[in-house]
Amino acid sequence: MSGERKIDRSFCEHIDLAEAQAEIDRLLADSRFQSPERNRNFLRFIASEYFEGRAEAIKAYTIAVDVFGRPADFDASVDPIVRIEATRLRAALTQYYEVHGSDTGIRVDLPRGRYVPVFSRMAPNDMTSPVAETAAPDLSHHTPSLEERSNRRFWSAHTGLALTWLLVGIGIAAYALTIGLDAWNKNSLRQKPLISIVLDGDEDMPQREVGKFRDYLTVAISQFQTVRLASPGAAVVAASLGEWSPPKLVSAMRGQRVADDYHITLKYQGKGSQSSIWWQVAAASSGEILLSGIEKPLRPGSPVFSSSENLANRLARTLVGTRGVINTIETQHEFDAPSLGNGCTLRAIAAGDRGNEAGIADARSCLERTLAIVPNDAAAKAELAIVLLAQDPVEAPTDLSARASKLSGDAVKLSPFSGRSKYALMMSQFRAGQTEAAIETGYAALALNPNNSDITARLGLYLFTAGRWEDGAGLAVQSAQMDQNAAPDSLLTRALNAYRLGRFDDALTLSRQLNVADDYVVYAVQAATAGQLGRAEDARLALASLGAGRADFGGAFRKSMNARHFTAGLTDLLEIGVLKAQALNS
Repeated sequence: MSGERKIDRSFCEHIDLAEAQAEIDRLLADSRFQSPERNRNFLRFIASEYFEGRAEAIKAYTIAVDVFGRPADFDASVDPIVRIEATRLRAALTQYYEVHGSDTGIRVDLPRGRYVPVFSRMAPNDMTSPVAETAAPDLSHHTPSLEERSNRRFWSAHTGLALTWLLVGIGIAAYALTIGLDAWNKNSLRQKPLISIVLDGDEDMPQREVGKFRDYLTVAISQFQTVRLASPGAAVVAASLGEWSPPKLVSAMRGQRVADDYHITLKYQGKGSQSSIWWQVAAASSGEILLSGIEKPLRPGSPVFSSSENLANRLARTLVGTRGVINTIETQHEFDAPSLGNGCTLRAIAAGDRGNEAGIADARSCLERTLAIVPNDAAAKAELAIVLLAQDPVEAPTDLSARASKLSGDAVKLSPFSGRSKYALMMSQFRAGQTEAAIETGYAALALNPNNSDITARLGLYLFTAGRWEDGAGLAVQSAQMDQNAAPDSLLTRALNAYRLGRFDDALTLSRQLNVADDYVVYAVQAATAGQLGRAEDARLALASLGAGRADFGGAFRKSMNARHFTAGLTDLLEIGVLKAQALNS
């Protein structure tokens, strides 16, 4: 996805106020506009100010105070909330118009560096409209020409032969399908787990509040795309906007191994900022209670999220997040009885978290076998792309990175509303040195699933390494607030930021929490902070991991950081500490 949209000025005719207001109203009412309520409020506010003739007054400060509830002493240089949310809104608008177009022929954009909306008429090739109907020609009195009569004889003569080959092809396909199903059954494919949810509220709680929470929770769960969600009528539907999961009967016929099903019972308690959710997860087959707990809003009374949305987002991360309750249980089952399909994805994520090279290699083999059976499995393509990038050396890339780029691109085409697919594409683009494209894709992924701490943390790291310190550090903190177990990318960005700000003790503590095998940047941070703190033994250990004993280490260090696309300023800061670490051990 491109960064700044190029507007064809030949189509930017005058748009009157009524047309612009109508497009804003239509957009905000369209359920296909995938943007959280806080960003809808953002758009609603800046549009209202614009329509009231106060475009010049639309500044970061007024947005922060009036939309996001920041205090009167808000400082945009310290708190990046407006820049972060503006980029998300910009990505959501671009995504919407690229996929759905506009019924009115008008689109809304939010240019970079400003918070004033721009309304423009869409070029014809940007609009999604049905193909115009054309009248059929009257052939009732038409006399065929010699050429037409000749063509008819040709096709008549060849129709019988074509039908014969078609029947032969069907027979071959039927035979191949029979053989294929047998192979499929031998390598059972695990589906995403099916969950059903029962939600009750306190006796004195308004049903409208319970219904609002249910809606928020359904949206948040579907954004993760880690489970299948049963409708209230018990029909199986996919908790995914980008792919469809067949019902159990069809799955069994295709040889797929059905994942364990779960019943989730919820009780909504309290009101407003004092609300909470009691939850319980049970195995559908046995009724065994597997885990239960109580979830409270992350930030009680926060004006950025309503209490219901805040609580629903937090509960969705706990239950169906990448490392949530359901996936944790499913992953353990995978270790006990490995399978293909979703099982490969679960094992790949676990191996990546631990930096387990053998586990990553096993996951790759598993994903390759899955794609041999189901070539258009978007989730498998995205995960295989991530695995290949983990295996390919950063400083001496092979064709694995190129293949990862192709796989992630295919995954996005197959499942355009999948945050995980765009996450894989973001990683591939960054590895190829396409930093701005990667950041743009990252924000698009975040717009699809703002509750995914992995996307938030990885995007924050890329922003930080590109020199956008405040934006990157802000996302790293946000990711840490989302998850009790901080994502490695979040810890690394926070460690780098602490080092940049001269908080060397914090930098060393954060870097030591990282459990990533053979990570060059982690060792660089540890060596640099140890050098700044004058800790000779810590410096010696980190330098050894960096290969500092080489005669050409100085040049090799900068080359390694350049290969990871670190901005020169950040590399310079780290090099100062590394040189001090070397001096301590000379």
